[in-house]
Amino acid sequence: MSSHPTSATDELRADPIRTKPLAIWLRCVCLSVVVILVVGGITRLTGSGLSMVDWRPIAGILPPITDTQWNEVFDQYKASPQYQKVNEGMSMEGFKDIFFWEYLHRIMGRIVGLLCLLPYLWFLFRKKLVGNLRIKGLVLVLLVGAQGVMGWYMVKSGLVNNPEVSHYRLAAHLGLAFSVFGLGWWMLQDLNPGDPGAGKTGRLRLLACILLGLLCLQITYGAFTSGMKAGYGFNTFPKMQKEWLPEGLFGLTPFWKNLVADKFSVQFIHRWMGAALALATLGLGWYSFKSLALNETQKSRLRWVLGLVVTQFSLGVVTILIIIDFPILLPVIHQLVALFLFASLLAFIHSLGTEPSNPESGAGEEQGAT
Repeated sequence: MSSHPTSATDELRADPIRTKPLAIWLRCVCLSVVVILVVGGITRLTGSGLSMVDWRPIAGILPPITDTQWNEVFDQYKASPQYQKVNEGMSMEGFKDIFFWEYLHRIMGRIVGLLCLLPYLWFLFRKKLVGNLRIKGLVLVLLVGAQGVMGWYMVKSGLVNNPEVSHYRLAAHLGLAFSVFGLGWWMLQDLNPGDPGAGKTGRLRLLACILLGLLCLQITYGAFTSGMKAGYGFNTFPKMQKEWLPEGLFGLTPFWKNLVADKFSVQFIHRWMGAALALATLGLGWYSFKSLALNETQKSRLRWVLGLVVTQFSLGVVTILIIIDFPILLPVIHQLVALFLFASLLAFIHSLGTEPSNPESGAGEEQGAT
């Protein structure tokens, strides 16, 4: 037997028959977030998000079917700022096109919610959730509920005067989606036995967590950039047109407003934070492979992180240069790869926590104990 105590979660990991249903559930949750992220991106980029001007969590499941129903929802949309200031004169067919994406996005939101809630209640009833998985599952359910409420709160900001949603609320909406995925993904990693630890990885784990925080800040600035449509200006790289620091950037007072409210200052921060994140990640990879004895799982996950950060930075540059030609495809792919990078970094950090819990016993002794 092992020389250190075994937790309830450790016992669950050792029983693949018990972990398989939980793993399937969590994979479905994560996959559903991937799908809704794509649909949500298309909804936002096609200007479809304000086509449904009310929120009916139950009755809204059924779409308009008859001509009378379509005319009713179209008349509601005609009273909205987006129709009056942007889409005045839109045909019924054009309205149906944008209504489709917002309706699909809301239906997907309900599906994600049910995928979190119903299996959680079932596993809880059957006592399949042990240790901290019960608490994490509850937090997962609460997060997806908050995500739905934030979605409507975001839409409401574009139904008053200005037909644009608040970029702050958009960032919160996106952040909650990443949080739902991240917690589900982390719980899924908890079910994997993992390899024996490679030794002292506490410092590396701290550095990786700092990178994760920087990535989350970068994703927030990506939402700001998207919400303010800042990506459609200064479509050159590395300079912004012919200047490294164009005149007019950081011109608001007080200064802090430039960090969150000036669209081109936000774009400037987003592009150079992305460069800093890529360089810092590559530096961490170089240090880890050169100086640390990582196990095979840790090496594999770190390679994914490095490959994805290079891919994401390259996609960001390409998006800046040719977003005018691909205004939907490139931003959606860029956002999706951000999620994959987020997942790979979480998985790498999780693998760094698998070192033996008894500091007095070496890795070889831990493996040989029976």
